[in-house]
Amino acid sequence: MKISTRLSLFFSVIASGIFMMAGFAIYWLASTHRAEAFKERLLSRLEITEKIFLEKEQFTEKEIEKIKTHFSNSLPHEKEEVVALIKNEAPLSGNYPQAVFQQMVSNSNFYFEYNNRQGLSKKLKFPDRTYLLVVSATDTTGLRNLAYLKSRMVAMLLIAIPLILLSSFLIVRAALQPLTQKIQHANAIGADNLYQRLKVYNPEDEIGKLATAFNKLLDRIEASFEAQKSFISNASHEIRNPLTAIIGEAEIALSKPRNQQEYIEALQHMLAEAENLNTTVSNLLQLSKISANETALRFSKINFNNFVNETMTSFGFSNPDSQLHLYTAPKLQAKKAEIKANPALLKSVLFNLWDNACKFSANSPVEVSLTGTNGQVTLRITDKGIGIAPHDLEKIRNPFYRGKNALQVRGSGIGLALTEKILMLHQSSLQIQSELGKGTMVSFTLTCV
Repeated sequence: MKISTRLSLFFSVIASGIFMMAGFAIYWLASTHRAEAFKERLLSRLEITEKIFLEKEQFTEKEIEKIKTHFSNSLPHEKEEVVALIKNEAPLSGNYPQAVFQQMVSNSNFYFEYNNRQGLSKKLKFPDRTYLLVVSATDTTGLRNLAYLKSRMVAMLLIAIPLILLSSFLIVRAALQPLTQKIQHANAIGADNLYQRLKVYNPEDEIGKLATAFNKLLDRIEASFEAQKSFISNASHEIRNPLTAIIGEAEIALSKPRNQQEYIEALQHMLAEAENLNTTVSNLLQLSKISANETALRFSKINFNNFVNETMTSFGFSNPDSQLHLYTAPKLQAKKAEIKANPALLKSVLFNLWDNACKFSANSPVEVSLTGTNGQVTLRITDKGIGIAPHDLEKIRNPFYRGKNALQVRGSGIGLALTEKILMLHQSSLQIQSELGKGTMVSFTLTCV
């Protein structure tokens, strides 16, 4: 069921319920008012009857008849009786229900209703005898008006409910029309026209806020699409170049017989390109794996001092020409700098940063400092290499982006993007300071546990 249908039915039920409750309240108030008003008239008749009964000796028979003629039948189907009450028995001519009669006998004053008839009774006690005064009548006019009101209210209810239902559908449809239009527009947006956006007429209402949120979502999706296109293009380029070089070198080597040294040189060129390709593919796979399985990564407590020393030893074996010099702050040496990290990923971070520092400084000395304060540990890597131009610093973390002065150095442009992603998983970020032609300093800070 559509939201518009549910809202229409919901509003219709509420409005109809309120209308019916209002009708019942009006009918009940009118009925109560009629009964009270007629009761007051009965009370006046009872007082007159009592006065005539008590003062009948002061009036002549003609005066009594005149009074009775003047007041008799003033109420519809009125009946007045004054009878002596003997042993809780009274010869009343009115056919009163037994329960009503018992209440008349038991109470000094009693008001009763039965079969649309209302009445009042009163006991008059004298030394020698007790009398029972009863006045009853039927409010035919009031009951007829009440029946008329009831029939008209039922008719109005039967007419009003369909009108309320129809009005609810029209109002809800008109209110949701902008949302329907936005849904149609959103359905028309695809990969070929991702630049389109929903129109926002009133950014303060709910539909405007929804459209704004959807447009922001489209902005993120479009940015992801563009990044994906750029990533695929760059990845294809970075993978195709080494493959082309390997194939070309092999074709040249096989084009004619060559001596042993030429074959060795050809194989060395192909090996270098294959290693470059292997590094690129490995970094791509690792970046993809991290992005897809962020929540599945396992973290454990490690001593960062020992970890850095062990990783530096491992890096030295694979890069014998590197010149890394580690400095550890005295305060940090005296205590265990324990952090919570994924050792394999953190090792990849250190390898990437050290490899960049050595590679872009032509294996000149690289300073690695380890300091700590306020429950945090910071690693800084400083080289005296080619540096990074200011306009490249903002883009250097993007996958496959490389500065113009770094194109002559072998690399894939994925290392910093991978490093930044791993550090984000460790609640940290990479800080880069560089001056073109003078060197670069990179650092990151981790929280101790």
